[in-house]
Amino acid sequence: MKQIYEFSFWLKKDADENAPQLKKLFENFKFEIIQETPAKLKNLAYSIQKETLGKFGTIYFYADKEKIEEFKNKARGLKEILRFIVLRRNHLKLNNNNESK
Repeated sequence: MKQIYEFSFWLKKDADENAPQLKKLFENFKFEIIQETPAKLKNLAYSIQKETLGKFGTIYFYADKEKIEEFKNKARGLKEILRFIVLRRNHLKLNNNNESK
């Protein structure tokens, strides 16, 4: 059964905003992206891997819960990602102008 998930992430400051490796990961798992908040450059509250600036973004998607752990393991291997979290969402209000929720 498909579930709604939120993938919030910090990219390295010099990473491509479109994060092609990350998009490819979603494609490989055949996850359906519902909505994206583009990654924006922000100051980190504390340094991560000696970085003080990063790009923060969020992707909402449908996925089978059986595939989430494997997805997280693959995401950990992407060099452009400093940190990420995957949260299960019970519902999602879609916002047509891509503002964050």
